[in-house]
Amino acid sequence: MSTLPVSTRRHFFRDASTALAVPLVASTALAAAGAAEDATHPAVLEDVNAIRALQQAYARLVNAGAHEDAAKLFADPSAAVIDPNVRRLSADRFGEHDAIEFAPGGDTATAQLLCTVDTETAIGPSCTLVEMARLQGEGVIKKSERRVLESAYVKQAGIWKISRAAYRPA
Repeated sequence: MSTLPVSTRRHFFRDASTALAVPLVASTALAAAGAAEDATHPAVLEDVNAIRALQQAYARLVNAGAHEDAAKLFADPSAAVIDPNVRRLSADRFGEHDAIEFAPGGDTATAQLLCTVDTETAIGPSCTLVEMARLQGEGVIKKSERRVLESAYVKQAGIWKISRAAYRPA
């Protein structure tokens, strides 16, 4: 069985937009934190990159269905709430309307990421038709909608962790 290759054009545009968005987000973060000195700019840029990498790792693990591994990205893995119905999380216009804001101390941050969330919810009460549909790989209600992933981050021992993540309608 062969698989179709993933379009390199899409990868190029995704990577290019990410690369172009990071300086914009960093400058926004500098203004929000009130740090106008160039000496703090590399530190803020490093923090922005670390939070972006954490967001991408979270999305990758949720898409893979590895909810236990995604919970390990949280500051308190036992308190991590990950919706089991979410099957895919993909960023929309990554960096264009997203915002990362740092608290004055620089040890906490909040982020908003526009995304498309694909969910699957099992069809209700069991009956013969539903059982037949499940045997054929169906029996679920599939839904795709635009949402905003609102996350809060905390820096523990120099490493950024997610303190909470929740979706809200866009």
